[in-house]
Amino acid sequence: MRVNSYLLPVFVSLLLHGLLIAVLGFGWEATKEPKRTMPQFVQAKLVTVDATVKKKQAPKKVDLREKRRQRELERQRQAEAERERRAALERKKKAEADKKRKAEAERKRKAAEEKARQEKERKEREQKEQLERERQSAFDEALEDEEELLDAREDAQAVMSIAQAIQQRIESVWNLPPSARNGMVTEVQINFVPTGRVVATNIVEGSGNAALDRSVINAVRKVEVFPEVADLAREEPALFEREVRTTRLIFRVEGLRQ
Repeated sequence: MRVNSYLLPVFVSLLLHGLLIAVLGFGWEATKEPKRTMPQFVQAKLVTVDATVKKKQAPKKVDLREKRRQRELERQRQAEAERERRAALERKKKAEADKKRKAEAERKRKAAEEKARQEKERKEREQKEQLERERQSAFDEALEDEEELLDAREDAQAVMSIAQAIQQRIESVWNLPPSARNGMVTEVQINFVPTGRVVATNIVEGSGNAALDRSVINAVRKVEVFPEVADLAREEPALFEREVRTTRLIFRVEGLRQ
């Protein structure tokens, strides 16, 4: 032990001191008469050394296996951290891709809805416009028909008026033969030119009395020109061509005293 290693030097030191004191005392007594003195005692003290004093520590030996283990653990930790980083990056990329995909899907959905809405509005607008056109067309047709009807009525009235005027002029110069009898009827066809002149006269349906039929033809020829026909041909040429150029009239014998 450390205490035992210090005891031997201390003991040797005390022994040497005691010998030295003895030699000095013996030599002094040989030269002088010794005096009676009180004996002196040498007090020895045991010097103890603090057992807590530590030896200088020798450098620790490097444990290569521990060092390698620590390096392997550090490498594994770094690899795990890298895997976590990459996994987090992949999750982030996937989340961003999902977000973009959902946003694109939402955009397409809204675009499709907007397109469908616009298409619906376009169809409704076209149907409304079509109905409006049909309504307007029906109104225009009805108006046109009404106008045509009115025109036809006016034309009919005009033709009737012309026919009456022609017949009155002919009857004003018509001389009935003695053989004529009440109820006899002669239908005659007269052809006019736009100047109102008669260019042809034919019996369409005779009365059965030749003298009566000839009397109608002669009356037409006497008048020869009809101003009413000329006025109509000048003002309404289409009506003249359609209704008056060729006119049929019926002459009936009435009011004779039998």
